[in-house]
Amino acid sequence: MNSQHARVAFRDRAVVDVLDLALRFLVVQARPYAKVGLVVLVPSLAVVLAAGKLLGWPAAWGIALPVALLAEIPFTVLASRLVFEDRVRARDVLVAAAVALPRLALARFVSIAAIAVALCLLVVPGVWLAASLLFLGEVLLLERGPRTISRTERLASHGLDGVLLALITLALLPVLAVLFADIAGRGLLGELFEIRPPLPIWRSYGGVLPALGLLAQVPFRATTRFFCYLNVRTRVEGWDIQNRFVRIATAPDR
Repeated sequence: MNSQHARVAFRDRAVVDVLDLALRFLVVQARPYAKVGLVVLVPSLAVVLAAGKLLGWPAAWGIALPVALLAEIPFTVLASRLVFEDRVRARDVLVAAAVALPRLALARFVSIAAIAVALCLLVVPGVWLAASLLFLGEVLLLERGPRTISRTERLASHGLDGVLLALITLALLPVLAVLFADIAGRGLLGELFEIRPPLPIWRSYGGVLPALGLLAQVPFRATTRFFCYLNVRTRVEGWDIQNRFVRIATAPDR
C-alpha cells in the first residue's frame, strides 16, 4: 500500500469522521460496490432466509451472523483496491476474496472463539483481546507479513483509544442496522404501502426486514473497519507526516 498515491487523505481522524468518510466513499464508489453486492449479498440473503424458514429465526441467527461476517471479506478487498489502485474490476476483487476466504474465515472464527472464552472468564482481558485482534483480517489480507498476531497487537497497543472506539462502533453497527430496518420497514409497509407489516423483531425474533438490515450494513461496516485500520496505521506510523514531507520535497521551487 502506497499512502502517497491513495484516493483519500491520510490524517488522524475521530471515529465519527471515519464513519463519515466511509459513507461518502460508498456513495462515490457506488457502482463497484453494487456489482460486488449483487454477487455477494443476494446469495447471502437467500441463505439467511432459508435458514430462518427451516430452522426458525432464533436458531437462524447462528447462521446469519457468520454469513454476514464472511460477506465482509470481498468488500474489504474492494475498499483496499479502490483506495490504492487506479483501475479496479469487480471480477478481480471477487477472485482475490475467494482465494483469501479460507484463511480469513479460519482466522476470524478462531479469534471470535478466543474472545468469547476470554470474555466468559474475565471481562477486561476479553476486551483487550478483542481490541488486539480487531484488525487481524486486514493485516492478513493486506500486509501478509510473517508475524500477523504481533503486528495486530502492536497496532492495538500504540493506538489503543482509537481501536477501542472502533471496536465499540463496529459492534453496534449490525445491531442498529437490524433495529432500523425492522422499525423503518414496518413503518413503510404499514403507512406508505398500506400492507400489513410483519411482527416486530422482539416478538418474531427475526424475519425478512431484520435480515435485510443485517446484510445491508455489510459494505458499510467492512469499509468502516478498513478505514479505521488505515486511521490507526496513520497514527502509529505517521503516514500523514510522511506524506506532508513528500509534498514539500516534491513541490516546485518558487
